[in-house]
Amino acid sequence: MAEESGERRSRRVVSSNPQPAPEPQQIHQSAREGGKKGFASIAQSDTFSFMAAVGGWRGIFEAVGPSAVFLILYICTHKLSIAVVCSIGISLFFIAWRFIMREKMRSAIVGLILSCIYLGAAALSHSARNYYLPAFILDFCAVIVFLITLLCRFPILGILVEFFHTPPKNGLRAWAREWNGDKALHKAYMRATWVWVALFSIRLIIEVPFYFADNIDVLGILHLVLGIPLYAVTVWLCWMIISPQIKRVDRARKYGG
Repeated sequence: MAEESGERRSRRVVSSNPQPAPEPQQIHQSAREGGKKGFASIAQSDTFSFMAAVGGWRGIFEAVGPSAVFLILYICTHKLSIAVVCSIGISLFFIAWRFIMREKMRSAIVGLILSCIYLGAAALSHSARNYYLPAFILDFCAVIVFLITLLCRFPILGILVEFFHTPPKNGLRAWAREWNGDKALHKAYMRATWVWVALFSIRLIIEVPFYFADNIDVLGILHLVLGIPLYAVTVWLCWMIISPQIKRVDRARKYGG
């Protein structure tokens, strides 16, 4: 009996010990994993993580690195060739690092492709300011596409999120009616799509005048500031709008409500 009571006391002591806090590496890893899952999974989360939204520190470096290197080297040297070569080198370094670490290289490859497009525009035109021209074109096209889906009352953000959250099983029409017919969910997707329209529009309104003024220093800084930071805020606003409705719909599906 004495031995049994001693075992019970030891079990209580062990169970009362607090769990160790997660290591920084674990936090960063979870942030990277959250970023890889996309906005559909972020929208279902109970809490919002800015690090998960941008893919962790690795995602920040991969997104900002090439542009920052291009801007700094061009400002310091005023030699376009040096800025172009070093910027591509940074993108290749990120791909090599992911390959060595045996990590997924999709985001790094996408970053390299975008860097090549931006740098190609600058190199072929022999003008550093044209490095930012493809981004303006992409933002403008995004505004047009997003506005068309809003006018059609079929918000593109709803299409993207629902496609990954609840993939079509009984045909596209039935799938579209299911989420687009929910008034509250449809309204949330409409509002969130407007948030993205605002993001693209803000970038164009603020940056384009400096492009035509050939003020590369200010243009480059604004491009960085209105990149990852504004993107993270936009994802957070969309999460605030969409997440409650997605959870409500999920509960209704689960409990048949």
